[in-house]
This record gives sequence, structure tokens and C-alpha cells, in this order.
Amino acid sequence: MLEMALGVVVIVKVGLWLLASCAQLVATALLRGVAFLVVAAVQLVRLPGQAADAALDAARDAVTAAVELAAGVVRDVVASVASALLQLLWDTAAGAAELAASAAVELLEAARDGGEEAAKAVATVLEGAAEVAAGMLAKAWESYVDALSLVLENHRS
Repeated sequence: MLEMALGVVVIVKVGLWLLASCAQLVATALLRGVAFLVVAAVQLVRLPGQAADAALDAARDAVTAAVELAAGVVRDVVASVASALLQLLWDTAAGAAELAASAAVELLEAARDGGEEAAKAVATVLEGAAEVAAGMLAKAWESYVDALSLVLENHRS
């Protein structure tokens, strides 16, 4: 009977060991599954933050590109205005030089022919020079106003 009791004790111990091992296996599987779910949930929470960070980086890059483009346009406008003003001054100076040369020729011819005609020619030359200077100032002012309005218009948009 002792042997039978010992056999029952061994069977009970083996049964309890098997039951405890199965319970431990199930608990380990459940805990691992929960751990994987927690890790997945954390990853899902991190993804929108990473996406927002990428969107902010893209927006920053777009704004930087837009500012660089606007600066390039302003630089081109300023260069064009400066070029136009220099061309205007050059054309005006060339016109004034031609006028002065023709006036000098007329004065020399008038001086040869008589004094009264010379005085009239000097008056005419002075009137022409005044017209050229007024025209040059008017064109310079008009170009300045046009350039300023262009810069202000580009600055608003």
C-alpha cells in the first residue's frame, strides 16, 4: 500500500508539475502578447509625431524656397531698374552730347554770319538744353516711380 501511495503521490506531483508548467506557458504567452501590443501601441502613437515632424520640415523647406525665389525676383527687379536707369542716363547723355555738338556747329556758323543770329542761337541752345534737362529729370522720376511701384507690388504678393 505504501507503494501505491507513493505512486499516487508521484502521479499527483507530476500532474501538478504539468499543470504549473502549462499555466506558466500560458501566462508567458499572454504576457508576451500584451507586451507586443503595448509596443505596437507606442509605435502607433509615435508615427503621427514623426509624420508631423516631416510635414513641418517640408513646410520649412517650402518657405525657405519661396523666400529665396522672392529674393531672386527682387534682385532681378532691382538689377533691371538699375539697368534701365543707367540706359536712360546714357541715352540722355548721348542726346545732350549730340545737341551740344549741333549747337556748337550752329553757334560757329551764326558767329560767322553775324552777332544777332548768334544771340538767337545761344537762346535756342539754352532752351534746348533746358528741355533736355527737364526731359531727363522727368524720365528719371517716371522710372523711379515705376520701379518703386513694381517693388511694392512684388512685396505685397
